Amino acid sequence: MLRLTGALALATVMMGGPVLACSLALGDQVEVRARDLRAVTGVYEARIENTAWLDQYGNNVDFTVRPTLAVWGPVSPRSFRLSYRAGACTNWLFLMDDEGEPRNGSRVLVFASPEAETDKTWLYIVKADAEYIESFMSDWRAAIAGQTLPGPK
Repeated sequence: MLRLTGALALATVMMGGPVLACSLALGDQVEVRARDLRAVTGVYEARIENTAWLDQYGNNVDFTVRPTLAVWGPVSPRSFRLSYRAGACTNWLFLMDDEGEPRNGSRVLVFASPEAETDKTWLYIVKADAEYIESFMSDWRAAIAGQTLPGPK
């Protein structure tokens, strides 16, 4: 559960406030996020497909992530299915704003690590939007360089 703080800290920085209904784990949120970012071993572009909304409110959804292009490092060899339920704790950052719902054909960037490939809840999935990518990549480069990341605003 310690991994949750990375998603919350990054979501807080990117959107100006907490957005998940999860409990915060103990520990330094900034350091946990930096550790998660340093663990990234591959970045790839993917498309969202086979979106299935499971309720009338749009809070619960299943979707497929189909890898399409390696950006850096290895790519997940095949498509995989993800399920999001209201209040779930994930690093799927594109689901954390009003316009970030998974839609068929949407492009996303996936930042993978060995741990996240085992438990896909912890894959960093960022919508292919210039603002998201710039913010995320800035933090990723800083983490790899051993620099201090900005804390939640």
